[in-house]
Amino acid sequence: MYETENEMMIRLSDYFGKRLIFKEIGSGYGIADLIIIKNKAAFNQFVEGRKGVFLSNSDQIKIFKFLRKKKRGVSFDELVQNHYISETRLKYQVLNYLISTGAIIKKNNLYFRNEQFSLFSPRTVAIEGKLNNWKAGLTQAIRYQRFAEQVYVALDEDFVHRADLEEFKKFNIGLISVGPKVKEILAAKISPPLDPIMKYGIAEQLVEKNLKLNARRLREIHF
Repeated sequence: MYETENEMMIRLSDYFGKRLIFKEIGSGYGIADLIIIKNKAAFNQFVEGRKGVFLSNSDQIKIFKFLRKKKRGVSFDELVQNHYISETRLKYQVLNYLISTGAIIKKNNLYFRNEQFSLFSPRTVAIEGKLNNWKAGLTQAIRYQRFAEQVYVALDEDFVHRADLEEFKKFNIGLISVGPKVKEILAAKISPPLDPIMKYGIAEQLVEKNLKLNARRLREIHF
């Protein structure tokens, strides 16, 4: 049916065109071909409230989450003792960045969470596209369960019959057939992401990407 995976994923993107979708998002465990945000309205509202600010790595998210539970503030030494982060990285690449974004506040040598700053909990569907190699697609898709509520493998309709549905059911991975029509062969059950930090990390990447896409659209309009 399709000559390349890219052609197939363009068809799939068109199919999901009315939804909020992002292409080729890196998770640290591979690059998801498509990520769909199911809570689209909440995400758009969250991005607007962030006003161009996003967290850029997992250490920043870990420290922010740690401070959320510490109402009385935390010293630098306590942060060092509770995290496997070098002092230099913690100070210059994590704490200073969090302060600059307004995520945390430093007062009297203690660090506090800014109550006005929050993380977004995305309800995501991740899709791995393969022309015919369902085994490779399944292996990659399983990794996306670390951050996504539902995960699918999309295959060219000419090869989808080769997939072992029992293997997909075993790992709770859905299967999509892509041709002139897009069909859900097997639904993936909704389940909580295995890694909350990665879930928030993906959300921050999507905030960043959304901001860049909007900036590009503005440049195209005005220039």
